[in-house]
Amino acid sequence: MSLSPDFVLHKRGSLWITVRRSLAEDSLLESLADPDLLFGLPGCQIIKDQRKIKVARIKLTIQGRATTVYLKRYNAFSWRYRIGSLFQSSGASRSLKGAAIATQSGVQTSHALAAVESRSWGMLTRSFFLSEEITRGKTADSYWRDVLTTCSGKNSIRRRRIFLNSLGGLFALLHRKRLYHNDLKDANIIVSAGDDEGEHLFLLDLEGIRICRHLTIRRRVKNLVQLNRTFGRSLSATQKLYVLKSYLGCDFLDYDMRRLWVQRILKATRKGNLRSMRKVRRQA
Repeated sequence: MSLSPDFVLHKRGSLWITVRRSLAEDSLLESLADPDLLFGLPGCQIIKDQRKIKVARIKLTIQGRATTVYLKRYNAFSWRYRIGSLFQSSGASRSLKGAAIATQSGVQTSHALAAVESRSWGMLTRSFFLSEEITRGKTADSYWRDVLTTCSGKNSIRRRRIFLNSLGGLFALLHRKRLYHNDLKDANIIVSAGDDEGEHLFLLDLEGIRICRHLTIRRRVKNLVQLNRTFGRSLSATQKLYVLKSYLGCDFLDYDMRRLWVQRILKATRKGNLRSMRKVRRQA
């Protein structure tokens, strides 16, 4: 497991624990001796429990204060996956690396605390990633639906435009830094409203972040399509154009350029929707 200067590695039996350096002597380290036990803590809230991952929201005492933490377990769900893990890092390790990449690039993420992985004969059996909860955080779609579309008054339109501008700006920043996130949907963007009523956007599912030598048009379009197919369902055509305007910057003023990007996004969105429909039919 690769290390960031802010983290230190501990070996406990079959576990490799990479913990934030400031917490190396904290009781958190002892809690990570068997991370699966954390799922049984009183008040543990299971957010997701699937074949590949399990996510929980728990309360831990860290450096003397009660802290809400998200615990994500990556399951070694097949022998094919385990054999492949001989040659690649765990989901927890990729999340830790993704958090470092995002932070260094000026992209806000949840505060990473630790990554844990367990291997047997070099093969991964399970891994865990812990991060602090984002204060007053809501997914982008929930924030738009519950806060921005219900607000009224003379500043309501302005608030919605500022948010859409921030959303397009986040995508522009990622791509300007040559960062690609393979699952950049609404649920992986957390919005936290500050005391000044401004919004701060945070990125989740950090294992999907990578730095590309050259970020292709195809990947840029894919990210915009992921947003359009999820969060975009709640937006009008004008509001979607406002996001695209923020993303393209000066290029948006070029009619041919703007039209080309709209066509790319709509075409790829239709293809994505058709694939989803076929998948549903096969499962049915």
